[in-house]
Order: sequence, then structure tokens, then C-alpha cells
Amino acid sequence: MDNLCCFNSKFSKLAGGRSSCSSGKGRSNQGPTKYGFSLVKGKANHPMEDYHVSKFVQLHGHELGLFAIYDGHLGDSVPAYLQKHLFSNILNEVNCGVRNLCKLNFSAP
Repeated sequence: MDNLCCFNSKFSKLAGGRSSCSSGKGRSNQGPTKYGFSLVKGKANHPMEDYHVSKFVQLHGHELGLFAIYDGHLGDSVPAYLQKHLFSNILNEVNCGVRNLCKLNFSAP
């Protein structure tokens, strides 16, 4: 778990979305971690297909910074799905793994 960008705190901030032009920024409640983002629609004659996630979440007493840019090509269904589900699915697997690990008995027979 130490290899993830972890910070102890109860801070949780979410910025995620899609638009033709948007920007935002945030920071960790503890430590020097800061972020910023900007989305600008290009000259192509179709809607914006790019999505992003920038948020801090709590997991087992640590603050995790989750950041992603989902670049859509010829449609926005895949990046929209990833924005809504990728990190929650990963974190759910991590939580299940930690719970299952805690159930194991490591004592010798």
C-alpha cells in the first residue's frame, strides 16, 4: 500500500466531468500535493470526447490521490464508462483483497 500515493487525512475532494472548456484545481489536505487540470475542445466538428477524474479518497486510513485522463476516440462511451467505474472497481478489488487477507490464518498447523 505504501507504493500508492497515500496521505493520512479525512480530506476528500472530487472533480470529474466533461465539457467543451473547463478547468479546476485542488490539493491534499495534508502535505504538498496539488493538482490542476484544463479541458479545451479542439477544432473537430464533434462533441468533446475526453473525460477526467481528479479526486482524493480515503482507504484504510490513508488518503489516495486518484487522477486520470480518458481520451475518447470516435465516441465518448468508453471514456464516460471509465470515468464512472474504473477507480471504483479497482478500489473495490483492493478492499476485497484486504478483507480476504485479514481472514487468512498464517499460523503454522
